[in-house]
Amino acid sequence: MNTRSHAERLRLFTEESIAVHEQYLTDPVLLQKYEYFLDWQIAYSLPFYNEFQAAPETAAAVEFVISDLIGTGISTRDADFSRVIPIMVRLLPDRALRTLASAMELNARALAINLNICRALLEDVDVPTPVSERDYCAAFRQTTSLDECRELIQLTVNLGHSLKKLVRSTALGVTLRAMHHPAHAAGFGAMQDFLEKGFTTFHAIDDVDAFLGRFGVLMMEVFERTCEERLENLDPSPRMYEGPDSEV
Repeated sequence: MNTRSHAERLRLFTEESIAVHEQYLTDPVLLQKYEYFLDWQIAYSLPFYNEFQAAPETAAAVEFVISDLIGTGISTRDADFSRVIPIMVRLLPDRALRTLASAMELNARALAINLNICRALLEDVDVPTPVSERDYCAAFRQTTSLDECRELIQLTVNLGHSLKKLVRSTALGVTLRAMHHPAHAAGFGAMQDFLEKGFTTFHAIDDVDAFLGRFGVLMMEVFERTCEERLENLDPSPRMYEGPDSEV
């Protein structure tokens, strides 16, 4: 695939992400529900990956994948991307464009899935409201399939391997550092911070392959529980989550 194709993929998936963002950004009620839903979902999901908390670098990687790729506050970053794609095509190497396109594909697909779950789960209620694991999984199954989840896992693992190859580039690290102040001064700080965080997060992991292998297994276990566990076996107790740092 040539550079132009990677740029086209980046543009396509960025536009798809922005289209999803517009659905809730133009609806104040849905925006409130979606932000609450993402906080709830992040707080619910992170404990399944507790084994990575012992090492700061793997803890940071889990947080990056679960929160930074599809979490709250990313609409500004995606808008930044849409405005500077022509600049990226000129400045970034082919492998970097390929990785960014893959990141935005994962972003677009996860955004669409999450917004659909949010609508199914919170359509008839006001937030903040307690949500049970059973209710969450029931809403998940109304809108999403295990096959879709498998595809998300594959996209996530593939993206991680692309990042592993990318962070070996000293030149790219120098370029990102050089872009820091100009990007913030030009109003593209959200995008720049995302790029820097992805680079530094995966650069810090000694054995990226081992991390991704185990992370993929855990993701599959979480999605199998969410999609296939008998609902009567899931926790029916409503729980209030105010954000990703809340107790679970």
